[in-house]
Amino acid sequence: MGQRLCIIGGSGFVGRAIAQQAVQAGHMVTVACRHPVRARGQLVDGVRLVRADVTDGYGLDAAVAGMDVVINLVGLLFEKGRQNFQAAHVKGTARVIAACKAAGVKQLLHMSALGAGQVEGSSYAQTKGEAEQLVAASGLNFTIFRPSIIYGAGDSFFNKFKAMSQSMPVLPVISGETRFQPVWVQDVARAFVDAIGNRHVHGATFELGGPKSYSFRELLELLLKELDIKRTLIPVPGLAASLMAAFTQVLPTPPITRDQLVLLGRDNVVDGEPFPALFGQPAALEDVLPTFICGNCADTKQQEWDQMRSRYRKGGV
Repeated sequence: MGQRLCIIGGSGFVGRAIAQQAVQAGHMVTVACRHPVRARGQLVDGVRLVRADVTDGYGLDAAVAGMDVVINLVGLLFEKGRQNFQAAHVKGTARVIAACKAAGVKQLLHMSALGAGQVEGSSYAQTKGEAEQLVAASGLNFTIFRPSIIYGAGDSFFNKFKAMSQSMPVLPVISGETRFQPVWVQDVARAFVDAIGNRHVHGATFELGGPKSYSFRELLELLLKELDIKRTLIPVPGLAASLMAAFTQVLPTPPITRDQLVLLGRDNVVDGEPFPALFGQPAALEDVLPTFICGNCADTKQQEWDQMRSRYRKGGV
């Protein structure tokens, strides 16, 4: 049966994919975000939008009232003003938990990240770990997901480096040997949606990665090959990278921060099974990347996405 579902922070890249799959699965979806007016037109029909902000608690109680399931996707890639890691990841999660308890929510699905609580010197990783501890001690029926880099149409990884490659004759490479295990956004969304109302996932923490790991340099080489352009990859020494991060992190949307530099120094790969068999088989990066990264595929990308999702659905290939 369809569940009443609230996705907190659901107007972003991952939230839009979860909302779409949840609606298709027959769930009644509410998306709570800080700027619902901006989100209109980005979400599929049938999604209700409400305003809520985990950093001060505004609208949270109203957003989760009457809900069966809550998904907390709130997470920051960099800090800006009052939108900082402690406020969003830790205090925000505490507010979500309190609202869920007050509303009698049956299930909480929480988005974390690989390396949560395990990367010394990273406030991002530390606060993600603290948030996991709050969820685990909440007394709610919870499930935690820890993905590696999430990619797909509209992502902030491949699309960022695509833009850089189109405007620069060379690409700087920081920590080029660090390994990642990119996972398709539609696979991440499927894991969340398949977990809704599933008693077998209560109390579990799942790491989510694609079928293969790649060095950062290999990912850039794969991107350039798909774009059919040649660019020189220039390794950036540690001192130069630190100076770059110190300078650029004050920008409105920094390309790199000192915290991200710390994260780049540690592999971001799944420990064990790349993707839980419970949620099906993950798509291969080499299959998905061509469907969204090249400009000349715009007219066919929706058909290709649908084909990919069908191929890799649970019980598929």
